[in-house]
Amino acid sequence: MWIHKLLFLTVGLFVGGIFSLLGVPAGWLLGALLTGIFFGIFIRDYDFTGWPFQMVLALVGANIGILMERGLFQQLVQYLLPLLITLLFTLLAGLSFGILLSRWTDLDQRTAFFCTIPGGASEVIALSREYGADQRIVAAFHTARITMFVLMIPFGIGMIYGQGSTDPSAIPQLLPTGVQVSFFVIVILGAYLLNRFINFPGGILIYSIALGFILSEFIIHIGEVPGYISGIGQGLIGAMVGIRFERSTLVRLKSIGTASVKILGLYLLGSLVIAGIFFLLTPLSYFTSLLSTVPAGAAEMASTAFALQMEPTLVASLHIIRVVSIFLVLPFLLKWWINRTE
Repeated sequence: MWIHKLLFLTVGLFVGGIFSLLGVPAGWLLGALLTGIFFGIFIRDYDFTGWPFQMVLALVGANIGILMERGLFQQLVQYLLPLLITLLFTLLAGLSFGILLSRWTDLDQRTAFFCTIPGGASEVIALSREYGADQRIVAAFHTARITMFVLMIPFGIGMIYGQGSTDPSAIPQLLPTGVQVSFFVIVILGAYLLNRFINFPGGILIYSIALGFILSEFIIHIGEVPGYISGIGQGLIGAMVGIRFERSTLVRLKSIGTASVKILGLYLLGSLVIAGIFFLLTPLSYFTSLLSTVPAGAAEMASTAFALQMEPTLVASLHIIRVVSIFLVLPFLLKWWINRTE
């Protein structure tokens, strides 16, 4: 089984690398994502939940931590109020979509609620079962939402914004040095162990970013890391996310009918509007605002920001704050929803 999984990941990285060489925006991420979708629908799906996905998150976080600057903490303070305002709109939109989904379909209202809550997908899916929702429908809907955003947003932004500026005279480093390899091993294992002891939504990503920043800023001078290292992290994220969108996901979404397409379309439209609000309240560009507020996962949007060179540390930090905030208020939202439906 693991040989098949490794073969699939190798194919995903190969396609992602080809996309990147061809100049496709966020090529590593999109190429591997499309490979995952193709495998999931036409060949077979593989499960990468648990430690494999966490290790990849830590690799992405380590790359982001290297780019992190001390001034980020001062930046975050000025973005907290705009983030909370847009978070309120995001929650209201999610609740409204849940009401519409329950009215347009024969889904029970708890399942509809968990389908449209814009929190961390894995945590929401796990929690939905405890409250008697149909976990399969919830998983299918969140998989479709994240896949849609990860597929459309990097390509859309990349086509308009471009891939960011690079130095054409720079000579690429082919192999990481021993110090760089040691750095990534320490960060990945350290983040994984910390997440085992103190776990919270997005924990391993923030641990790896923090460790990457501290080690590279104060302890180890690692120099310039080969660009394909971050590309591999983005490609692995894309492959593992894409393969979740497999045949059973399509079957379950089809059972909901056109309502699922309508809700996903409303999610996309709502995200564009909410990003506009964040853009008006901050000095950030509209595209960075979109990456920072769209409910598509911290790792996925941070990887996209990294690929397009658009404030990946800020994007990752704002997403983690968003996810943690949602889970702090989720028990109150659940209580209100249950009282409303009884």
